[in-house]
Amino acid sequence: MDDNIYYNSPVHYLANLTDPWFLDQLRSSTMIICSGQGAWEEETLQDTYNLMKIFKAKNIPAWFDIWGHDVAHDWPWWRIQMPYFLDKLGYHHS
Repeated sequence: MDDNIYYNSPVHYLANLTDPWFLDQLRSSTMIICSGQGAWEEETLQDTYNLMKIFKAKNIPAWFDIWGHDVAHDWPWWRIQMPYFLDKLGYHHS
């Protein structure tokens, strides 16, 4: 894995991140990490659980939301999730 992949893969680089400034930036952010459990989600779901462990170990707050077995890694579900999460963040859509 080269640096381009490493630094664009939070599961990899966050596990090794120790710089207090960057960690404090993450701790003061609002983050939602979502994964389904349906088609094409196997790798994503495992990465989500790994990321959850890393966040917990580094005391980084985030909302990890695991959706059902019917939720696939595909556009129809993203179209449902985006307004849902934007609403939760206070960005109301019309």
